[in-house]
Amino acid sequence: MRVLFILDRLGEPCADWPQVPDTAVRAILSQRKLQKLDFLVRNPDYLADLIISRWQDGSLPAERLLDARAVFKEREPELHTYRMLRNDHGAYEVLDNALSVLRHLGLIAVRRAGRVSDERVRRRDYFLLHAGAEQAQRLRESEEVLAWYDQQTAYVAAAVEGMTGAQLKAQQYGQPEYAATLVHQVIGGISERVRERLDAALAQEGLA
Repeated sequence: MRVLFILDRLGEPCADWPQVPDTAVRAILSQRKLQKLDFLVRNPDYLADLIISRWQDGSLPAERLLDARAVFKEREPELHTYRMLRNDHGAYEVLDNALSVLRHLGLIAVRRAGRVSDERVRRRDYFLLHAGAEQAQRLRESEEVLAWYDQQTAYVAAAVEGMTGAQLKAQQYGQPEYAATLVHQVIGGISERVRERLDAALAQEGLA
């Protein structure tokens, strides 16, 4: 259900777009963007670091540093960190099974765009359907075990507000640990560096 919450919280409103699937309400255009957002949900240290960086450059108010503290220190990040492999295009996890289940249940739709050949397309776009939005709301209200993922996607939504896919890519590749990871290897953590940055930022804003 993590992918369902990602589409619900982080997808762009698309109901008035031309040629979208019937009842589609939100969309994430391209698997690469979906993977980059999933990376932030699964890696609290990288999410906290993004919040700190966007506060430093003036994109986020100081109050968002409390989000960084929450995701990095208060929400048991050691129990909710799920590292990802790197492929040629960055962080990657096979999502086929999760997406297939959501499609089978009629909660999402997947569209291919920009055909290169009969076998290849330029990208796949992911649409949350009205039934999927309703299911996400039911789950956040009734399934306490899923509350962590729902709240985490909400933190990601606040952190990436106004960012383009290209900016998100540049930010992640700007991390030395991320950029230096070899293809097919696990992208390592940055917890120690984030802890120092977060403590300094909170102290600077009188939030420590």
